[in-house]
Amino acid sequence: MKGCIILNIDYNKCKQVVEKLNDFFSDNKQLAMIGYPPNIEYKTDEYYIYMFYSCLLDYGMRSKLYHQNLINTYMKYPKLFNPDYVRTLSEEDLKNIIVHNIHPRYPNIATKKWRILSKGLERMNFEYLKSIGSFQELKKFIMDFKCYGQKTGGLLIRIICDSKICNFEEEIEAIPIDRHDIEISYFTGMIDSKNIKDKDISKLSDAYVKAGKELHINPSDIDKYLWELGNSFCSKKKCEECPLNQCLKKQEQLLNKEG
Repeated sequence: MKGCIILNIDYNKCKQVVEKLNDFFSDNKQLAMIGYPPNIEYKTDEYYIYMFYSCLLDYGMRSKLYHQNLINTYMKYPKLFNPDYVRTLSEEDLKNIIVHNIHPRYPNIATKKWRILSKGLERMNFEYLKSIGSFQELKKFIMDFKCYGQKTGGLLIRIICDSKICNFEEEIEAIPIDRHDIEISYFTGMIDSKNIKDKDISKLSDAYVKAGKELHINPSDIDKYLWELGNSFCSKKKCEECPLNQCLKKQEQLLNKEG
């Protein structure tokens, strides 16, 4: 098609990146942990309700700060994470609590999504999670809430899969891709453009999953590696300490210094 840009993925470089990340991060058992309030017990209904809210506004930017804000909000306004209570709040009151405590990037959208999710959670029986029999069924269940995107929904799916509550053992079949992941893929030479479409994001996700399976590395771990790399190295410009310190970004920086 005229004017259509086809994304090229260097699969061998993808495998090299995945292998390097695994070599660097695999011994870290606390990697990319999504925090939650200390008074919530793991794998309880309250835990899963909190995680549904937690992933809702996590767009990958300053993620650790966002999750700490969320925990602080829970400690101050625990009822904000109660779907029945959210229904009783006016739009203005809900927005004020969210804006002044969680500090989301897009306040109006955040308030709308919080309301939509709360309505969905009111009707949800968390026992259903135990009966879900495949990754695709879980993905459909999450996306049917109509308030999660590729990144936020993918993160929630990964958290639920890692908790082993569902009735399947298969590994995740898709990795949520955000801007940091795209930049990492571009600067390592895995892809030839940073301006990619939704279908290309799916292709990139598929490449990471395929590489993980070939290397016997859980795709869920690859997602955690990419998340930690973006938060601990790329966002802090720690190129010298990065396990992928031979990426094109570093080479460009060196060329700019020489120029």
